Amino acid sequence: MTSIGVKYVGALAALALLGCGGGAEAPSGAETSSGAELAQYEGPIASADAERGREIFEAHCDDCHPDGGEDVGPSLTADAHSPAQIRKQIREGSGRMKPFPEKRLSDDDLEHVLAYLASINAVK
Repeated sequence: MTSIGVKYVGALAALALLGCGGGAEAPSGAETSSGAELAQYEGPIASADAERGREIFEAHCDDCHPDGGEDVGPSLTADAHSPAQIRKQIREGSGRMKPFPEKRLSDDDLEHVLAYLASINAVK
């Protein structure tokens, strides 16, 4: 492979890692959050549009969690999470996952993603 090809492949790999947070593995933190930390994220899922949520999930999450399963990121379907845990994880990130602020993923789109995750039993 030419040096240009090596640089191109390296750049693509770096972009893929950045999209999923890249870096060393660390616990997700969502499972160990205290009630006080989760309080601001509590509430019922405010969308029933699982199909729109699937589209958003595929665009933003599927590379690291294919179909909600494990890959670069952990499986979302192995253990069900509360909506508050998922909201916190998405907004604050942890470990290899970078946060998704509202300017990157609107509150409405986050709720659509939660509706999709509930449809695949990743949210209880």
